[in-house]
Amino acid sequence: MVMFSDVINSVVISKGLMIGGGFIGPSIGMGIVGGSYIQATGRNPESKLLGQALVFVAIIELYALLAFASTFFIA
Repeated sequence: MVMFSDVINSVVISKGLMIGGGFIGPSIGMGIVGGSYIQATGRNPESKLLGQALVFVAIIELYALLAFASTFFIA
């Protein structure tokens, strides 16, 4: 027989795993974008790439926010 507390605990654990898994991808993506920006600035210091890099980081961060918001829709 399944206890109600076991069901609640499994929902909490699954939400935590979903948030953790959803944040791994965007954090790796932001690291790649940041590293590429630093490398491009090192090669060409006069370039104005910061605006483009921030747009890409914002797009990557959207996926992290979607992973966080999707935990509220799981019953």
